[in-house]
Amino acid sequence: MAKLYIHRQTQEILSYPDPQRWGESEFIDLIEEVKARAEAEPDMFVVIDPPDPRDAYHIMEDFIFTVEDEQLRDRLLEALNSKKPFRYFRATVEDSPLRDAWYDFKDARMKIWLLDMLARVWE
Repeated sequence: MAKLYIHRQTQEILSYPDPQRWGESEFIDLIEEVKARAEAEPDMFVVIDPPDPRDAYHIMEDFIFTVEDEQLRDRLLEALNSKKPFRYFRATVEDSPLRDAWYDFKDARMKIWLLDMLARVWE
């Protein structure tokens, strides 16, 4: 997920892909454009940082407890307990019949997380 900039008056959203995940060189123009725009009006933009990895981990963990297939649930738990939980969880879920269910679950949880972040900003 990228860092989001939300304009306080117009609610316009500016964002760019996470350079650590996608490589900065591919999106350098977009990154510079978004940062320049936000820096030009620093008091007008609210910055929403990506979720903490712990939050993402808990979302995966919560999803596992919705899985009825005991063998798949065990494989997903094993993936979460590995040295690279995000990578192995994604690989396991991608190769399962629950791929779409996972993305729906994650999208729903990310919307809740974002709404919570926005509520904190505009309190």
